[in-house]
Amino acid sequence: MVSLQPVQNLPETSQTLLKYEKKPGQVKTFLAHTDNNFIWPSSMPEHMRRHCFFKITDYQSNIDDVQIGCNTIFFYNVLDKGGFLGHENDWVTVYNQKIIEYGEKYSDYEFMQIFEKMPGVVQLPVNQENLPRSERRRMVTTNKRINNNGNDYKVKACVKRPGEPGLFAQIDYDFYDIDNNNKRYQCVIDTDAIASSGYGEGALKYHSYKMFEIWIGDDHNWSKWVQTKIAVWEADSGDQVEDILIGNNITDQLAYVYKPKSPLKFLDGTDEVSLTQFINEYS
Repeated sequence: MVSLQPVQNLPETSQTLLKYEKKPGQVKTFLAHTDNNFIWPSSMPEHMRRHCFFKITDYQSNIDDVQIGCNTIFFYNVLDKGGFLGHENDWVTVYNQKIIEYGEKYSDYEFMQIFEKMPGVVQLPVNQENLPRSERRRMVTTNKRINNNGNDYKVKACVKRPGEPGLFAQIDYDFYDIDNNNKRYQCVIDTDAIASSGYGEGALKYHSYKMFEIWIGDDHNWSKWVQTKIAVWEADSGDQVEDILIGNNITDQLAYVYKPKSPLKFLDGTDEVSLTQFINEYS
């Protein structure tokens, strides 16, 4: 009787890693940061492999990004070896490729504080079913808004770092990716889930470890700033990602009014106070 042997993964080579490369030289950079006989952990999902490859090799990567990639690979190597026995329901904190803590998932604020002290730290669940899942987001609006002069202008989202009021990115809601066959997105910021297990599975999301601020509006009417942690999908995210939307955790913090067959009107701080007083008088 022939006994079946477990399938052994073979070491990665410059050829097998080419499927992750988006820019020339990334494979060489990746191999320089890993062992000569590097093998992906068998328990590591494909989207996490691509995430680590990107963190280690992107031209904008710094030492913290490289550590994120290496710490994530370390976690899955330990998972492969059964090193988390007795911690099946825990989240594991890894820093400098060492396990430093078992416990519950950090809140966004807690993780931001820890990352400030230990750049490159990661926290992952032993039970991979507990990885965050992406979900479709509720649309706000993509209609053009018409002002009193008969001119139209688009709904937009602005993003900035807290404490940097003069530096922000502005993105139209109707966004066409000219580098990806003019694929249409309805906003390129996702403010909620941070992993592509669920909606968009197989595509990568890159998330920030620091808080950002977002407002929504147009050239004449803006909401208040709302603080959140953001993530963006990879540029070539495939057909499984149809829309990239502002998450409900943002829109639920904003006041806006709506008339039938008209775009939403987002309210700024002054408008919000006035509307609240008006509603209170008639409630």
